[in-house]
Amino acid sequence: MRQANTKSLDLNLLAVFMMLWDTRSVTRASDRLALTQPAVSHALRRLRDATGDELFVNAKGGLVPTSRSEALIGPVREALEKIYGALRDEETFVPSLARREFNIAAGDLVEFSFIPELVEHIRQQAPGIVVRLGPVPEEGLAYQRLESGDLDAVISGQPVKEMGIHDETLAQIDLLTLVWKRENLSKPRFPLALYLKRPHVVIRLPDRQGSIVDQTLAQRGLQRQIGAVVQNFMAMPMVAARTGFICNVPSRMAGTFAELFELSVHEPPIAFDTSPLFMSWHRRFDADPAHAWFLDQIRFVVSVA
Repeated sequence: MRQANTKSLDLNLLAVFMMLWDTRSVTRASDRLALTQPAVSHALRRLRDATGDELFVNAKGGLVPTSRSEALIGPVREALEKIYGALRDEETFVPSLARREFNIAAGDLVEFSFIPELVEHIRQQAPGIVVRLGPVPEEGLAYQRLESGDLDAVISGQPVKEMGIHDETLAQIDLLTLVWKRENLSKPRFPLALYLKRPHVVIRLPDRQGSIVDQTLAQRGLQRQIGAVVQNFMAMPMVAARTGFICNVPSRMAGTFAELFELSVHEPPIAFDTSPLFMSWHRRFDADPAHAWFLDQIRFVVSVA
């Protein structure tokens, strides 16, 4: 393999290389870089001459990176981000004076468990900050929206596994079991016999693997009865309050739901594994002090909730 001529290498070519990697298309790369397609193609030829490798080959679905390209993308991206960070003017961020909006993608678990406390906490420190919550997009779209800055963070049970994304385990979610308070169950642990006999109201899952509850019961040769399937956590205690069904909810919601709907809270009859909650964001915003401050507020609220 011919050694790259780094002394005369135009750093702008590396920006083109990174955009070609991200888009896998000369056309899309030219649109994002505000360059003509011939200019992008010329830059790719110069990169090929400099590295002695094709870097990308044409395929039915677009450009496909070579093994040399795969080896280069990580160091190139890291180097450019360090350069951009060094050249960026030092920013100051004063929460109490800031006027800014932050966008989070999260499910109803986060919306019910953490967002009220987060909004209250931020309001006390930074009254000009607006927190906007939206649904979690599909994985590919989540990456694009984090990279573009359209989303500041995604909080979900699944990490956004893409290059340039930080995935942090924010919390471990465990379950508690709720049922009519009129059952007068005195023991902290819910009785297994009643757990298997009484119908459950459950939340619909996006995959077909089943919940951790059903998986754990199946490992013991047990199966619960399903009485209703709903779309969000808030509906579960509402159905349980009207029907006497059992519901299993994240522990961070259990106390509030029990108080609102006259339910009693118990440990499940079998110990279920906890489920991780991830926070994902794009590393290109690591040098933004406002963004870093916002992520720290999320961490703090989750840690004390």
